[in-house]
Amino acid sequence: MLREIAAIVRKDLKQAKRDPRFVAPSLIVPFVLALVYAIMWAQVGGGESFVCGLVVEDSSTQAEDMALILENMVSTTNHTWFKMSRYDSATAMDLFQSGELIAYVLIPEGFGVNITAGIKAVVVIYIVNLNDDVVKNYVHRIEAAVLLYNQGAIYPEYDQSDARVALNETLNLDVTPSNLAYMYAVAVVLSVIVCSVTGQALATASDFETKAVYDTLNSPTSRIAIVVAHTIAAIPRSLFVLLITVPVILLGTGTLPAGNPVILGLILLLSILVLVPIGDIIGLRSKKRETAILFSVLFSVVCFLAGGGLAPIGLMPRELRALVMMLPTTHSISMWARVFFYDTMSGLLFGMVALLTMWIVFTLLSTKLMAQEVERS
Repeated sequence: MLREIAAIVRKDLKQAKRDPRFVAPSLIVPFVLALVYAIMWAQVGGGESFVCGLVVEDSSTQAEDMALILENMVSTTNHTWFKMSRYDSATAMDLFQSGELIAYVLIPEGFGVNITAGIKAVVVIYIVNLNDDVVKNYVHRIEAAVLLYNQGAIYPEYDQSDARVALNETLNLDVTPSNLAYMYAVAVVLSVIVCSVTGQALATASDFETKAVYDTLNSPTSRIAIVVAHTIAAIPRSLFVLLITVPVILLGTGTLPAGNPVILGLILLLSILVLVPIGDIIGLRSKKRETAILFSVLFSVVCFLAGGGLAPIGLMPRELRALVMMLPTTHSISMWARVFFYDTMSGLLFGMVALLTMWIVFTLLSTKLMAQEVERS
């Protein structure tokens, strides 16, 4: 079996050398998306989640009134979407420190007692973001909520000396990446994603056009061994694109990873692992090189846009979010961004298990389609 696997690996690598068309979309797609995002969202903050946490430690009616006002302060712009979600104090702090919450507001214990006693109450806001526009977007809305609570306080220059609520802001502006830095980092993993799917789809479709696929499928080599061989060949073929994207995108823009390069490499390998059988499926169904390239690019772009490229996953309805989490690219991009910027292992276990599970599912599906193709031929 090892000899057959080695033969398939050599064949796939030779095919990639003869027909390197898969490299073009692997470079064009990330660069085009990065350019579009640079034009559209140059002044908008990045990050994975735009959910702003709300912690209510006080059980008074005054605290609940304040919380209700805050929960209604949702962004209505076409960018910088966010919403308020309630958490307990410990959970909010953990999510905030791990970078999963971009901000949270705290209504502390004694809020209602202070107001009743005529003492100025305090609302505390914690924000982690580098981009000024996003900071302004959050802070202005929460300031507006405080102004609404303080009756008659309509304008920023209004005298707040006798207001019932004060705002204590704690801003950490050096942690969360800007939107451009986020897009530059994601463009690297996106190039590998496109290269993995397109490269394998092109290789499989080429075998159909030359009829070599039938020799492989009708040979004694098991279907699993064929997929394993394709995966082994796809690793150097997919990582080749990094020789271009890393110097141009990361080094050229000064966007350097804060996380462990070994973990980042592992995320790329897991991504390739799960995307190769998907490329096989596209090639098996299309049977033509040009069609395989087209469907592979469409698959990659749609998965990227659905998995957070159009709107933050945290703001999606629960049903839609569950559907998006079934896409392998969602986990790849999420883990990559988290490790790239935050140097954390938080949430990686779930993402890795999800990718391995999807790899098994798509591998079984790919082998099933191979068997059907043999029967049909």
